[in-house]
Amino acid sequence: MARKKSFFTSDKIFGLTAMLISLVTLIIFVRQTNIMDKQSRLSALPYLMVESSTNNSEHYMQIALVNHGVGPAIIEDIQLEMEGTTYAKDFYTFFRENVREMDSIEIVDWSSIYRGKAIPAGGRAVMLGVGANRKDFDTFSGLISDYQERGFNFEITYRSIYNDKWLISSQEEIPQAIEE
Repeated sequence: MARKKSFFTSDKIFGLTAMLISLVTLIIFVRQTNIMDKQSRLSALPYLMVESSTNNSEHYMQIALVNHGVGPAIIEDIQLEMEGTTYAKDFYTFFRENVREMDSIEIVDWSSIYRGKAIPAGGRAVMLGVGANRKDFDTFSGLISDYQERGFNFEITYRSIYNDKWLISSQEEIPQAIEE
């Protein structure tokens, strides 16, 4: 009588084992690649904040865009809003063109904020610096307080070198991720 051949021959067992090892290796490789991609993105993560600082003794006030992250922040868009009107302008241009009291105030430091501008890790862009004398300092401080009470808002959209995007605004204390 003929003996029935078993399905699991040593060749098939070795072949299935090799395929299983290859599949596990592929899974590990994909997982490791994802971990490396995430690590790479985190190593270039910008973290922008709008900061204001005041030096009363030197009569100086500054509003700056500061990158506390570890990668460059690339500006995508800036929108300022006042009393229902939206302006696609940076702080300097907005205050110079829309606030007539600024004609008598000496602006001692400013930087244009525009689409494509990169703020390096640890860097800052002074959006508006006012001072030099007590009168200008007091007038500008009063203007800022008045405009905040009247609903002055801003939104700045920026991205990382990996095109991850965030939004900072006068409404939120921390950047908000934008999903696309």
